[in-house]
Amino acid sequence: MTTLPPMRDRILIEAEKRVRAVGFNAVSFRDLANDVGVKSSSVHYHFPQKEDLGEQLVIRYTTRFQDQLDQIDVVKVGPIKALETFVSLYADALVVGKSVCLCAILGSEANSLPTRVNEAVQAFFHMNIKWLADVLRKLPPSKSMLSPLEIVSALEGAMIVSSTMKNRQAFEATTLRIIRTAKATKPSK
Repeated sequence: MTTLPPMRDRILIEAEKRVRAVGFNAVSFRDLANDVGVKSSSVHYHFPQKEDLGEQLVIRYTTRFQDQLDQIDVVKVGPIKALETFVSLYADALVVGKSVCLCAILGSEANSLPTRVNEAVQAFFHMNIKWLADVLRKLPPSKSMLSPLEIVSALEGAMIVSSTMKNRQAFEATTLRIIRTAKATKPSK
């Protein structure tokens, strides 16, 4: 017999799917209640306001992403392979026609998001930028190397464009450019 996750987790799982597919503002507690097979009041019990749901959703996503970054042994694999692995995490988040990175979709709605949700999304991006800065410091300085902010911006933007165009072309071209630029900074042996 399969054991279901606790209701709070089930709600977050379904909320993430919905938000990644249609955006935060298009999601209702009624939709989530239908998705998990409960009444809307049960969703409100775990998340009194939509802002509570959104904030917890982003915190959960950020924690999972950070856990994946923590598994990358930059010293062992080197900065180029670490960057490639980072890019692959973004690639995994893009399912053309279905979903993009949770924080990409939320970032596109930043002007209308509740404050705590916006702050959680900003924390996700800051975490990514800091991790990349630590990795890129291990490469020789280069004027052509993209900054951590530029890399995150390029990946998130390419994800949105690829989703809109219904193909991975923009995303693949962007990731290729990021990796090619990083490899060009690699010292020759």
